[in-house]
Amino acid sequence: MGNILIIEDDQDTRYVLKVVLESKKHTVKEASSGKEALSEVENTVFDAIVLDRILGDMDGLLILDKIKKDDQGLPVIMLTGHADVQSAVKAMKLGALDYLIKPFSNEELLLIVERAIKERRFFREFEALRNHILNYNSKKIVFGESPQIKAVANNVGQVAKTELTVILLGPSGSGKEVWARQMHNLSLRNKNPFVALDCGALPENLVESEIFGYEKGAFTGADRQKKGLMETAFGGTLFLDEISNLTLSTQAKLLRVLQERKIRRLGGKKDIPIDIRIIVATNSSLQDGIKGGVFREDLFHRLNQFSINLPSLLDRRTDIPVLAMFFLKEANKTLKKNVENISSQALKILSEYDWPGNIRELKNTVTRAALLADKTIFPSHLGFKNLADDIMGKPQPKDFPPSPKGFGRAVPLTETGRQSKEGEENSGNNFLDEEDYDIKKVVKSAGAEIEKRMISKALIKAKGNKVLSAKILGIDRKALYYKIKEYGINSAAERK
Repeated sequence: MGNILIIEDDQDTRYVLKVVLESKKHTVKEASSGKEALSEVENTVFDAIVLDRILGDMDGLLILDKIKKDDQGLPVIMLTGHADVQSAVKAMKLGALDYLIKPFSNEELLLIVERAIKERRFFREFEALRNHILNYNSKKIVFGESPQIKAVANNVGQVAKTELTVILLGPSGSGKEVWARQMHNLSLRNKNPFVALDCGALPENLVESEIFGYEKGAFTGADRQKKGLMETAFGGTLFLDEISNLTLSTQAKLLRVLQERKIRRLGGKKDIPIDIRIIVATNSSLQDGIKGGVFREDLFHRLNQFSINLPSLLDRRTDIPVLAMFFLKEANKTLKKNVENISSQALKILSEYDWPGNIRELKNTVTRAALLADKTIFPSHLGFKNLADDIMGKPQPKDFPPSPKGFGRAVPLTETGRQSKEGEENSGNNFLDEEDYDIKKVVKSAGAEIEKRMISKALIKAKGNKVLSAKILGIDRKALYYKIKEYGINSAAERK
């Protein structure tokens, strides 16, 4: 069913067309003149237009031209009482979907209108996808202001518009895929796909089928033909993360592809030309892999046309506050929250922590903290054991803010070791027993309690959906199941 506009100056013809189209549940509007038609098109979104060639006040071809200039994807079906070949050709050049000569059958009209509606919907879906891709490619990404990251950005900008194969070197969580995508966005291939594969995330026997694709019957279970990522990324960029995890046989095939720019699907007999740019990444030394016999030297030299070293977050501490605020904005969108700020004490803790998991760990920490916070992220929201170890080993800030309702916190102490007045007022809601100063024991208890409450809150947020809860918490689903069982959390109750 579609929304159709009939532009016809003959009242009887309009009536017949309306009845025919409404018989198929289409919504129909009528216009008896060119002026009325253009007004309708300006104020209403139509799925198709049925337009008479000759109107009383305006040439139908002129109306067609105006409509197509304003909305290229709007299908127009021209009607005429004369078999004028020249007019038909001109109408098709102006973008008419079809040209019907009166008299025509109802079935013929309905068939063309159905095709028009399908084309209209296809055009809308295509535009939505194109806009999504362009918006994603142009989305502002925050990298930081440190000299180290500015040097990386400069290198990425220089190599992006070339066709050089690039190796990104850096520790896990340092943003290798983000930089690879940025390189793609700045390249001449940015309107084509960016496809990423973590070579360490799949079993060895599946990596080749993912990269190169396979033919039907290539192996047990291959019941259909499947394109590989190298075909999917045609015209764009293929990013292979953790390249050092590829087997030697897969490395040999990749080397052949890089040299010949052709692939052969598993079980296939013909070579398929490809047009892709390849960017790879690793968190380990490929030279050490060559020495250990697990990485091909010829492949390394073929890949190493340009290399970029990404610093760890520890080496660029000055970027932490900027990144934390950026991740907070992302967390607000993901969690549908409105956390406005990160307190100065929380930022201080984030800036002083060593972040072994780098940017990925920082992002997960800020996301979890945003889940717990109301309007501001305080230190009490940064409830991981590794953070607690770091914080508890240092004197607590005097203005260590209270946790959200129902959450415990470490109570600040005076110089004499006694609880402050604020601590006494909140002594019923903290993890630190006055008679127990065993830091390891306190931290373990605090970490477990906060972890339990975070999991419960995530389950409530996800309405009991464990897969979504695990995603919110940034942990593996199996780990979530284990924690639910360990803490005796009633996940069924979280659906209420």
